[in-house]
This record gives sequence, structure tokens and C-alpha cells, in this order.
Amino acid sequence: MSHNRTIRTFLQSLGFVGLLGSSVTSFAQNRNPGEGEIQTGEIDIVRERKINLTTQNRNFEKIPASQSARPDRQPLKYQFTDQKLLIAPPQFNPAVTEMPKSQNDGSLFNSEVKVGAGNYGRFLLEANVNSRNDLPYGLSIKGLHNSTATGPVDGRNSGTSHQLIQVDGRYSGGSMKLTGSLGYDRNQYYFYGYSRAIETPKREDIKQVLNNFNVGIGIENTKKDAVIDYSIKTKLRSLSTFTQANEYDWGTNLKATFPITKNFFAHLAGDAYLTQRNDSLTNSRNLFRIKPTFQYRTDRFSVLAGINVVNETDNLNALAKPTHAYPVVELDLMPVEDIHVFAGYQGDIHRNTLASLTDENPYLAPNVRLLNTEKVHDFYIGTKGLIQGGFSYEAKVSFGRYRNLYLFNNSGSDSTRFSVLYDQPQDNGFSNVINVSGQLNYQHEDIWRSFLKFDVYGYDLKQIDFAYHRPTFTATWSNTVTFSKKLIVGTDFYVITGLKGRNLNSGVVRTLAPIIDLNLRTTYLITDRISAFVSVNNIVGKNFERFQYYKQQGVNFLAGVSYQF
Repeated sequence: MSHNRTIRTFLQSLGFVGLLGSSVTSFAQNRNPGEGEIQTGEIDIVRERKINLTTQNRNFEKIPASQSARPDRQPLKYQFTDQKLLIAPPQFNPAVTEMPKSQNDGSLFNSEVKVGAGNYGRFLLEANVNSRNDLPYGLSIKGLHNSTATGPVDGRNSGTSHQLIQVDGRYSGGSMKLTGSLGYDRNQYYFYGYSRAIETPKREDIKQVLNNFNVGIGIENTKKDAVIDYSIKTKLRSLSTFTQANEYDWGTNLKATFPITKNFFAHLAGDAYLTQRNDSLTNSRNLFRIKPTFQYRTDRFSVLAGINVVNETDNLNALAKPTHAYPVVELDLMPVEDIHVFAGYQGDIHRNTLASLTDENPYLAPNVRLLNTEKVHDFYIGTKGLIQGGFSYEAKVSFGRYRNLYLFNNSGSDSTRFSVLYDQPQDNGFSNVINVSGQLNYQHEDIWRSFLKFDVYGYDLKQIDFAYHRPTFTATWSNTVTFSKKLIVGTDFYVITGLKGRNLNSGVVRTLAPIIDLNLRTTYLITDRISAFVSVNNIVGKNFERFQYYKQQGVNFLAGVSYQF
């Protein structure tokens, strides 16, 4: 890809950002996998997320809230954000708006059952059962069935099915909290991106099932003034697929802070991952990370510096450099109340596993090559804060250099399945990625919540012509409005542009049509316990493609009732 073409695309996208930026902002919500049209890890969507930013009592916080902050305003919690590489699985999913809690005893209304149905043979059954929050111990159980009998191509050949059961427990005693989790989820898809000119395949021949099992435990400090603030978590994830591939991934994460003086702290972060993928070959891949840093902070200023050392092993990639060391520098300045200006420089290794890649794209071919992506360095600068009138914001520009930047493209042997491509520059070259991002939040009491987020990307690759299936622009614009604490109305608007795919047999590079998706959702509280909900998705009605040859559902709806207890 030529550098001039990259800059041209980047500047054109910036123009589109300016147009969108003048719109009213909105609030986004969580979505359950398998419920509808585009799901994305890059677009940050959180169910009924409170936009008021609260104080974090842990020493992991970068800058504590100013002691002079006005009592009528929530102090700002600030954390540095890392540039994300993920641009996610292929559906936007209809959400069911979270009901406000009853004015009665909240401990009696923290569990819920939902049931719903819609077109494409959709059926939803979800249960969330939680113990009381005022006890030192607790249990949470979630069950979900969400399926469509048919899809946008050849009826049942493009249906989906998702089942999940998750159990989480906690115990708080003294100065620590113990947590545990156990879960299983099953996702069923079909490789329906075939040519309509050929004979329609049998469903069993294009079936894909992803089975995920996870178990984890954790322990962390809960005492605000503890000598050592710590968090240790370990989790095992097992993935098996209908195509006879499986993977075991065991990760352990440590965070600890050691106060030295009132304003000077030592931080230690560590990770250990043991991974084995079994396909046509057995691939053992391990990664160990240790990141010691020192931080000086006051109410108005913070500087953090240290080193990030990563060791990785891969029995199928003997040429990989085993150990990497990256400097870490982060600066944060609060020139006026609740307004931060920040900058940083860092590097790291981004783990790519079979599980993480199928989370993004479930239509992978067998025996995909697994390589980690090295972020050689990333420099970023931005600002974040609270402003009057119920607004909060963040704006950031980052420039990153990568090795083994991964992309998805249709396989040459079977275009219905996707290979993983890596840009691997020779002679110590880099893949360059520019990212401009921004978000604006608004909340008016408990009546109106809004959220707007956009990202613009520019790519300069060395061995691959285009950043296949990576967008140059993404945006989320959502609103949630509550009328008289009875009726909740929400809208979601999504845009993804700049996607390209290549047919390796014909050599044709195709620019996919822009994804423009508009959703509407409503919830009406019939009683304190019972509500009815309706969501209508992809109102624009376009069968867009997040991945080449995979058309998504047109207009679809989900309607149902929920009961709180």
C-alpha cells in the first residue's frame, strides 16, 4: 500500500468524523452474542452504563480526585487507555433495555427472567439470579438461550444459536475478597458465504460449533489503606470446535502496588499464559510478562516510568525473538479541575490465540497460523475530563508500529472460510497504524443518557496491499430516554466504513459497502416487577457484510416480557 494512498484515505475519514461530531451524543448498551446484526469489540457498548465517573479507592488509580472538588460533582476517575487491535465479530445484536430498580427493597429485585421472540425464527430465554448484595458472600447464576432458526441466506443454512450458563461467587472477609467463576457457552454458526451459483450444500457440511468452558478464581485486597494493594486472578479457558480444533489457555494475572511515600508508589504487574492448540499439529505457545513501574503523583500531576519485559515461546515459530523489553512512560496533568491532558509511550506483545481470533471471526479455516502481534512502540497524546452541563469527554491520537499485524481474508482454497494474514516487514520494518479517537458522554439526571464514540484509522503496511477487513472509520451514536419512570426508549446508530476483501482466486479486491445500522428499542414497565420490551434492528434494511460474502440480516425485531424478583 502506498503511503500517499494511506494518508488520502485517512484525511477523507477525518472529514466524515467532523460531520458526525456535530450530532447529538448518545449512550450505548451491552448486547448478547448471537442476537442479530453486528457485534463489535471495538465499539464500547455497556448496558445502562452510568456516565457519572466515580472515585476509585485502589492505589492502581493514576491520579486521585482533587480534594477541592465540589461536593455536588462526581470526581473524575482516569485511566490510560491502550489502542485496541480488535475490530470484532460480525453481528450488531439487539439489546433489551435494563429496567430501573423498583422503589421497594432493592435486595428483592436483583434477579430477572426474560422471554422473547421475533422474525427469522428468533427465540430468547434469559435468566439472571443473584443473591442479596448486603451479605459478605454472594452467588450469581446466568442462563441464556438465544437463537434464530433462519438467516439472510438459504433459510436454515444461515441460522445461529447461542447458549450460555455462568456461575459466579464471591466472599468478602476482613481485608480481602475471594471470587470464583465457572461457565460454559456454545455458539453455532454455518459457513453460508458460498456462491449461490453452486449447488446448495447440506447444513451438516457447513456447520461450525464453538464450545467454550472456563473456570477461574481470584483474590484481591479490599482495604483502602492497606500496606500492599494487590489483585491475583487465574483462569482456564478450553475451546473445542466442530472442525476438530481445540485449545487450552491458562492465564494468571497479578497487580500490586507498594506505597513508598505519600506521593511515590511502586507498581508491579505480571502475567503468565500457558496455551496449547491442537489441530493438524500441536502448537504450544507460552507468554510471560513482568512490568515493574514507579509513579509519582499529586492531585494535579502524575508521572509513571518503568519497563515491560515479555518472554514468549512457540514450538512452531523457532525464529521468533524470545524476550522483548519495552520502556513505559505515562504522563498526566490536570491543569484545571476535572480536565486531564495525558501522553504516553509504550510497547507490548498482543496475544493472538485460536479463541481470541474465533471471538472476532467465527468463520475461520482449519489450521490457521497463530502468531502474536508485537506492538514495537505506541506513542499517544490526548485529553479527558468532565465539563459542565452533564458532559464528559475523551480525545486521543496515537501512532503505533507493529510486527505481525494480523488481518482476516477469505481463504484461497475455500472462500467461505477465512485465513489469518500477518504483515511481516523485512529488514526490521514496521506496519504503521494511526488512530484518532474521541468520545462524548452526556447525562441529564436519570432522564436522558447519550454516548458518541468514533475511531479513524490509517494503515501503512509493507507486505500486504490493504488492511483486509479492518475499517478506516467506526462510530457509535446512541440515546436512552426515560419517560415518567415507565417508558424507556433508546436508539442506536452504527457506522463502519473502509472494509476491503480480496478473492485470492480471481485476484479481485472488493470494497465492501459502508455498514450503516439504525436500531430502536423500547421497554414499558407494566408493574414494579413486569415489563414488556420491543427492539427493531437494522431499520435501514441493508444486508451489509462485515466479512466478505457473509450478508447479515435485514430488518429484524425481538419482542417479549421480563419479570424481576
